Amino acid sequence: MTNDVTVFGGKVNVADVRTLAQKAQAAALNNPRGGAPGGSVYMNFSGKRGIYTVGQDNRQVSPDETWIVDVTSFEEGWICWKGGRPASTRLSNIYTGVPIQAPTDDELGPFDEKKGEGWFQAKAFVLKSLDNDEQAYIKLNSISGVSAIAEQLIGPFSERAGAGEACWPVVALETEKFESQGFTNFKPKFEVLGWLTTEELNAVAAGEDVATFIEMPEEAPPPPPPASAGRSRRRP
Repeated sequence: MTNDVTVFGGKVNVADVRTLAQKAQAAALNNPRGGAPGGSVYMNFSGKRGIYTVGQDNRQVSPDETWIVDVTSFEEGWICWKGGRPASTRLSNIYTGVPIQAPTDDELGPFDEKKGEGWFQAKAFVLKSLDNDEQAYIKLNSISGVSAIAEQLIGPFSERAGAGEACWPVVALETEKFESQGFTNFKPKFEVLGWLTTEELNAVAAGEDVATFIEMPEEAPPPPPPASAGRSRRRP
């Protein structure tokens, strides 16, 4: 006799609700508006202006602000742009989510490629500011943005974690300038300042200064004061 629990005609086994939760999470993220994980605010990156902004008040992130990346939060999938806005967002956690299949070219189409419409590969993750005690969620679907997450965060994390090394990245949010079709644009850069072990991460979460564990960059000295406008010119 089976112990499987079924309801509503026996179509779904509900004995293991955690398995159902994982599948439901992936379905919930298949949402035209997307969804920031609980406790997070949205972070946006402007490739035209080269700035990061956080939250509904669009607080601009300072280049010397320090963030810890949640390596358990990495997501990947697809975003569909149509009519100047995301028409569908399909992202799932790379560890627990259901893998997102690549959409067909005509799904939600037709698209005007000249207007940048279509499906684009995307990656996302959660990070927390040590300076403002603010947790943010950023998702990127530009080629440079997806590459930055893969090459600067996910790849190094996987190598360090596999080798048993400290693998929680502490980063500064920087940018790189590049020229495209005669225009100046920016791409995101996640500058890794150092790596924490899980024990060190817990200590920082409990209030320990992150500088105890990694060597933080020195603050740039303030610029010299401008010359006084009323100073008399020295006689020859």
